[in-house]
Amino acid sequence: MRVKKQYLFKNAVLLLLIIVIPVVISQPVIAVTLAEAKEVQRKAEESLVLLRLALEDGQDVSDIVPMMQQVKVLGDAKKIGQANALLDDILLRFERLAVPNDLDSQQIFRNPKKVSIIGLKFSAMEPFISRDGKYLFFNSDKNDIPHSDKNIYYAERIDDLTFRYKGEVKGINSDVVDGVPTMDRYNNFYYVSVKNYNRKHDFVTVYRGKFKDGYVKDIRAIPELSLQKPGWLNMDIEISADGLTLYSTQTYFGDGPPPTKSYFFSASLRDNKFFVDDNSEDIFRNINTDDLEYAASISSDGLEIFFTRGSGFRTSPKFASFYASRSDVNSPFGTPEPIKAITGFAEAPAITDEGKLIYYHKFDKDRFYIYALERTMH
Repeated sequence: MRVKKQYLFKNAVLLLLIIVIPVVISQPVIAVTLAEAKEVQRKAEESLVLLRLALEDGQDVSDIVPMMQQVKVLGDAKKIGQANALLDDILLRFERLAVPNDLDSQQIFRNPKKVSIIGLKFSAMEPFISRDGKYLFFNSDKNDIPHSDKNIYYAERIDDLTFRYKGEVKGINSDVVDGVPTMDRYNNFYYVSVKNYNRKHDFVTVYRGKFKDGYVKDIRAIPELSLQKPGWLNMDIEISADGLTLYSTQTYFGDGPPPTKSYFFSASLRDNKFFVDDNSEDIFRNINTDDLEYAASISSDGLEIFFTRGSGFRTSPKFASFYASRSDVNSPFGTPEPIKAITGFAEAPAITDEGKLIYYHKFDKDRFYIYALERTMH
């Protein structure tokens, strides 16, 4: 009987909310713009989806349901601003609810917090923190800047959660995709660009140069990483702290975007060229799957990897962040564990040089923002 009552309660709540939430903006509202009304409607619909998922997972939403009912009350009173603020609170509670209760005992990264980049007005994605902790490098979203799919920018650190926007990294940006910045301790700067993705240039996408004072100079391509096959490209890269090992992906776009295949490999620097490691496949045997593996970040000692796994991009996209460790730099990474504190449309966890923080990007309401997690145990 208890199960039946719980089932009926869930369905009654869902029916009630489906009826009342849309009423908020169906009422004539004075001095409310169409954009404000649409924003409230969007948040209300998102809340309903999250409520359904929470109920299906058997989570306790007893404190959230009255808040959602109050949204209708505020709407009927034409207090759209208050309804909008309440929906923000509701969505925040759902986000916290998505983080499992067992994180304190099972997860080493917790407490997601949004990073403030003072002066930035567009999305920040694919974060990378310089080895000295001074700079945050990132790229924009393809929809942010006219006449450019993506560009690379940077900001200067004020504290762990606050940076000051400095502008674009000079010398590398083009009118096509330029992204996923990474750098070693000696300011050797690596990034991906499709500006010369063609047969003539061996389908190269990886470049490196020297970063100093906001500029990257002495840029050259790294064609030896390419499979030299149309449709395949190196979508993501990460350079080790000592600059001797590069981690990248072989990613297949031959069926059109989004990609349908992506896996990790590693390459070592010898005589100023990178050579794919003989044991590369073994190193990633516990990580590479039939899903899309990308956005690797390597700890300064080379013993931990952080990455994103994507699936269902052409039907129902799913994103999950993972980390794995190993005993020495020549051994395979172990079975990856999910970073459960990273939720929603979020990607590209990047570990700081001292290993205390992870930065990543997440879509929040209108664009992508950088978030940070703290390490609570090692």
